[in-house]
Amino acid sequence: MTPKIRTALEYCPNLPSPPGIAIAIVELGRDPNVDLTSLARLLSKDPALASRVLRASNSALYAQRRRSHNLRQAMVVLGLNATMTMALSFSLGDMLNGETGTARGINRYWRRALISASAARMISEMVKLQDHEEAFLAGLLQDIGVLALDAAIPEDYRPLLRDTTGHDQLLSAEREQLGSDHGEAGSWLMRHWGLPERLAPIASMAHDPLNTRIPTDTRVFVKCIAVAGQIADLYLDHEDRDAATEQLARSAWRLLGMDGASLETLLARVSEVLPDVAGLYDTEVISARQAAGVTDQAREILAIRNLHLIQQISEQQRQVQDMEDVTQHLRETANRDALTGLQNRRRFDEVLETEFLLASENSWPLTMAFIDLDHFKGINDTHGHLVGDAVLSSTARILTQHLRKRDFVMRYGGDEFVALLPGTGLENARGVFERLREAIVSQVYEGSRGASFHSTVSIGLASHMDGPRRVASAMDLVRAADRALYEAKGGGRDRIGIDASTAA
Repeated sequence: MTPKIRTALEYCPNLPSPPGIAIAIVELGRDPNVDLTSLARLLSKDPALASRVLRASNSALYAQRRRSHNLRQAMVVLGLNATMTMALSFSLGDMLNGETGTARGINRYWRRALISASAARMISEMVKLQDHEEAFLAGLLQDIGVLALDAAIPEDYRPLLRDTTGHDQLLSAEREQLGSDHGEAGSWLMRHWGLPERLAPIASMAHDPLNTRIPTDTRVFVKCIAVAGQIADLYLDHEDRDAATEQLARSAWRLLGMDGASLETLLARVSEVLPDVAGLYDTEVISARQAAGVTDQAREILAIRNLHLIQQISEQQRQVQDMEDVTQHLRETANRDALTGLQNRRRFDEVLETEFLLASENSWPLTMAFIDLDHFKGINDTHGHLVGDAVLSSTARILTQHLRKRDFVMRYGGDEFVALLPGTGLENARGVFERLREAIVSQVYEGSRGASFHSTVSIGLASHMDGPRRVASAMDLVRAADRALYEAKGGGRDRIGIDASTAA
């Protein structure tokens, strides 16, 4: 709040004060040991106020099954906090609803406060806040700063009241012309009156409910008041109710996670209690016919919005699925060799660690094979790289055909392949790879100038958890298979080598 406005409020001779009964109620509220008897004694001094509390307990606002016939019964029905809240709000209502307030153009904002208060109480019930009456009072007082600014700087403020039509428009004009808004003035006024400290900041916080400076334990409460204010705007602003309903639906979802069906139920409940609220406060809020009309119009808009949301959700789900498919494709592409279609070295590293751990934990054998094409450089040099690529692809296909689906075969790099056979011991693996070696050597390739040729492979085998065969780590298994491969090459190629360190 600007220093000019703060000074104007502090030294304003016309600044309103609550009546004596309201001040006495506030004082009672500060006493943690206050009881119904003390409050009843105070209320009995104001028969009009006592009758209003009785009427409140029997109104649709509280929807009690049993009617109260005297003040004591009403106070038992409402409870201590609710009785104090209602009594204080009635006292403040008398002040705001008087002739002076009406002359100052306050009536519209008092109507907004009554609708906000009713909606805030219902929202607090829906989101399971503890003190519904505190929400009612906060909704009632969130615009009290309008009264303060009108009294403190009438020459500057009354043109704003006259020239603006909606709450948001008034806020914008206040901030542009005055450098602050009625929320800040309302917080100051409530502290000046000595109202409960928790209530005072709500008037300014409700205008910016997503502000990260709002205390964590107050955020839901502030959001309730903010949404309640937008519900009031829906009923009071006549220019574009479609836009107001859309804005309310977005805010209710974003701030409170309230879907269209819940919001529709809330609006129906608010419409139901507004006539009783108007009667309790002896003021005109909105006619029952108008309230029902607004609710019906909002229901239609919310139904259309819900259909759009369903469509949007479906589209979003489709987009998410498409993104997941693309991500999965990219992941597979990153792990797959483009030429042979086999998984690549990157995928081998992942699979090896997993399978080695499973074999060690479950004591089942794991055999690894290095497969290297013999004299592959000579094939490329003699017949060209296209023929060399055909040999690599054919070898990959033969490997895939001769191994089980649960086995893993990957291109390790260049002319080298690697295979992992979970659950297969060394002797069984030797038979598998012997047949595979024979299948590779029997494959006929057409080389340059019509010449045909065969290709051979050298294979190195090593096992883990196969009887007495053990290695300390996955990398030790790789080294053992690599040693076996070099043994096969050193022995003349086109054969299978077995690592001696893992042999039985």
